[in-house]
Amino acid sequence: MKIKITLEPTFSIKWPNLDIHINDKEYFSGECKPNKDKHFIFDIDLENAQEQNSLKITHRDKHGKDTIVDEEGNIVSDRAIILKSLEFDSLRVPEVILYQSKFYPNWPDQPKYTTNNLYFGFNGTFEFLFSKDVERMYFQHLLDKEMIANFNNKKEMQLPNGQVVETFEFNGKEVSGDEKDTATIEDLYQRVTQGKVI
Repeated sequence: MKIKITLEPTFSIKWPNLDIHINDKEYFSGECKPNKDKHFIFDIDLENAQEQNSLKITHRDKHGKDTIVDEEGNIVSDRAIILKSLEFDSLRVPEVILYQSKFYPNWPDQPKYTTNNLYFGFNGTFEFLFSKDVERMYFQHLLDKEMIANFNNKKEMQLPNGQVVETFEFNGKEVSGDEKDTATIEDLYQRVTQGKVI
């Protein structure tokens, strides 16, 4: 299994330090500075993948003085790592799936972990769980991506009788998801092109 990690390190006083582990085996430990344009790209050829695996990307050795601020407290430069992409056998993990993974900060007064974060400004470890079956994982990620999108786009409306139903947008109009009529794609096409209300 070939794994490609693309990171964007940011410089303040110096470049960030990075550790990469898979299933607790160290694959990289050192300075994270660009090796291809503005990115740090690291490739791993994983020979003995388990059914379930853990990839850990750790940002370490950052200190408060590594974040430079102006007189108003705005950040001018920061020592950090941004996860740009993760690929398994050239199949890219959708960004929304990466955002679901946990980052465990190693900094005072922080929660045990955060999600929805690919900017590693704190010392801490990002963990991504992956399976041995890369193609199956890829298609599962596509399904998960669709589910997340549907969940975040879910809307509801109240009918005149007081019943609350799920809605979706169709042809620029909000339509009840509780419709009882069925239609083929051709029927829908005819209704849309003829301007009929569904």
